Amino acid sequence: MPIFIDKLRLQSRLKTKSINVQIDDYKEISHKAIITLADFYGVTSDYLLGLTENREQHPFPVDKLGLDDETINLLKSGKLNVRLICEMIKHPDYINFISDMEIYVDNLAGMQFRNINKMIEQTRVRLQNKGISDEDHYMRTLEAATISEDNYFNNLLGNDVVKIAKDIRDAHSKDAETGEATTPVDDILDSFEELKSADNATQAQMVMYSKLFKINFTKMDPYEFKTFTDILQRYSDLCKPIRGNGRGKKKK
Repeated sequence: MPIFIDKLRLQSRLKTKSINVQIDDYKEISHKAIITLADFYGVTSDYLLGLTENREQHPFPVDKLGLDDETINLLKSGKLNVRLICEMIKHPDYINFISDMEIYVDNLAGMQFRNINKMIEQTRVRLQNKGISDEDHYMRTLEAATISEDNYFNNLLGNDVVKIAKDIRDAHSKDAETGEATTPVDDILDSFEELKSADNATQAQMVMYSKLFKINFTKMDPYEFKTFTDILQRYSDLCKPIRGNGRGKKKK
C-alpha cells in the first residue's frame, strides 16, 4: 500500500510540474483580465477566446428572429454553410434580391404582365381579322412586345444572385481554400511559349528549372546560377545526358 501511494504522489508532482512549465511558457491570461478586456473593447469574453464570431451577446429569444422550427433545425444540422449564408445576407445587394423575390412570389407583377400580353394579343387578332399578315412589321413588333414572365424573372433574380456570389468569391480569392486562377495546363502552355522564345540553350535551361523547382532565377546573380546548374548537372538524373549508340545501332 505505501508503494502505491508513493507512486500516486510522484505522478501528482510530475503533473503539477508539467502544468507549471506550461503556465511559465505561455503566460496564460487570467479570467479577470479577459473580462476587463472584453468590457474595454465592448465584446464578449467568448469572442476574445475565439469561441464565437459574434462580438455582442444576444440574449433575446430565437422566436424574435421569425425563424420556424424547421429552419432552426436545418441551421443547427450542419448541412448548410451558415457562414456563407451570413455573407450573402450582409451583401448590400441582398435586399434587392429579396425584394425582387417578393415581387415574384406575390405574383402582382406577373398579373400585370399577363394583362399586357392579353391586350397585345387582342390587338393582333383584330389586325389579323382585317387581313394584316403576320409578316407585317407592326404585327411582328407586337409579337416582340409580348413579355415572358419566366424569362423576365429568371434574368432578374439570376443577375441578383450572380452579383452577390461573384463579390463573395472575389472577397475570398486569397483564401487558402480557394482554387487558383491558373491551372496546371496554363503553366505547361506558358512554359512551352517561354521555351520557344528562348534565345539560347542557357535561357531555355533557366526556364525549365524555374518551372520545375519554382525558383525565381531573376533574383540570382550569375555565380549563384552557375553553381546551381553545376550541382544539378553533376548529381541530378534529370540533367544527365542520355547515353547510348542510337536506336537500331549495334555496339561494336
